[in-house]
Parts: sequence; C-alpha cells; structure tokens
Amino acid sequence: MYYTLTKSQKKIARRVMDKGLDNDYQRGLKKAADIIERWKNGVLNNKDAYMKLYESINDTDDIIDDRYNGKGGSRWVEVMADQLSNGVITEEDISEFDEEVQNVILIFAGKRGIDE
Repeated sequence: MYYTLTKSQKKIARRVMDKGLDNDYQRGLKKAADIIERWKNGVLNNKDAYMKLYESINDTDDIIDDRYNGKGGSRWVEVMADQLSNGVITEEDISEFDEEVQNVILIFAGKRGIDE
C-alpha cells in the first residue's frame, strides 16, 4: 500500500510513528516486567522465567521488525495504519493530518470503509 505524503505531512508522520514505536517498546517492557515479577514471586522457576522472557523479547522484536524496518516514506501511511489497528497510536494521534490522509489511514487500518 503506497501513498505519497507531502514534506510537511512526513514531519507529522515521523512524530506519529515515533510515538507508536515508543509504545511498542513500552508494551514489550511491560510484558518483560510481568514475567520478571512472576519469577520474583515464585510463580515461575528460573528456566521457565528465562524462556518466557526470551520469547517475549523475541516476539516484540519481530513485531518491531515487521512494522518498521525497510519501510520508506511511501509506506509510512501503511505503518501508521498498522500502528492504529494494533492500538499503539490513536485516531487523535493522526488528527494533525488533513482529512484525506486521515481517511486513507483509517481505511487501511480497517477502521473505516472505502465508501465512508
């Protein structure tokens, strides 16, 4: 899904995508913290905690890799749509874009139909 953004829209997109990326990192850290807390409380033994922590970090890394790596400017709308559909950004985060760009992001994210 390619969509060309203007230079000013790309500045907005960078801020929005950076916020989403930061939220992805935060989600990964919260999952890791939960696993460590369960280990500290004796719910998980050392091996299980380590394996779950390893898997959690790998899963988060895979999400970040799939969502952001290799996505040039023509695919930034796709990135923001993915972020929106996965809850790492909100519709409020894209409100600085003009209506057309907002609609394209919402359509790509499955939040709005083409005919709306």
